[in-house]
Amino acid sequence: MKKKPSLTNSIKQDLDDIKRKSILDEARTQFFESGYETTSLESIAEALGVSRQFIYSRFSNKTELLVELCRIGASAADRAVNYNETLNDTPPERLKRVVSYFVEIQIENQVEVSLFFREANSLPKEVADEMNSSKLRFHRMLCGILAEGKNQGYFWFEDTSITASAVGGMASWAFFWFQPEGQLSAHLVAEQISKIALRAVDKSN
Repeated sequence: MKKKPSLTNSIKQDLDDIKRKSILDEARTQFFESGYETTSLESIAEALGVSRQFIYSRFSNKTELLVELCRIGASAADRAVNYNETLNDTPPERLKRVVSYFVEIQIENQVEVSLFFREANSLPKEVADEMNSSKLRFHRMLCGILAEGKNQGYFWFEDTSITASAVGGMASWAFFWFQPEGQLSAHLVAEQISKIALRAVDKSN
């Protein structure tokens, strides 16, 4: 019979999670503002008022920080694929809901997504390959929705893969121009982009 974690261990874990988050948050800020190559563990430690050992006890190197942040930025693709698998709607409704869901995640993690696109060349090859596989799964999911919709008479387009790339590209770049302080909310932007995507392939247009 497994022992339940003690209150002391639980508190220690919570504190360690807070410390890890503080390191990631500062790395996130400095990577975004100064660039990954320019940022050092020393500058992160200095900004936090801690020693480098404080960071090394939780992250083995600067690359590990970038990987964790980029995983957040790249997560929208897999999350959208998983979300699509829960839907039982018609292809038009699924396309609209999946695109809206994907855009909101992109905007929610705007800085991490920016880092992923900007610093991808600094990622270890195996991590970059893993994230590229996620993008490919997302593309294939869009192809599946579009092909199903075309077969059922909802959509019209010439090439499935090109159309999926166009829809995915439009949704993927919302993070780039979205302004958090602007008049439009992330939800409203996501809804409008999903409607544009649907109109682009709607057979009745």
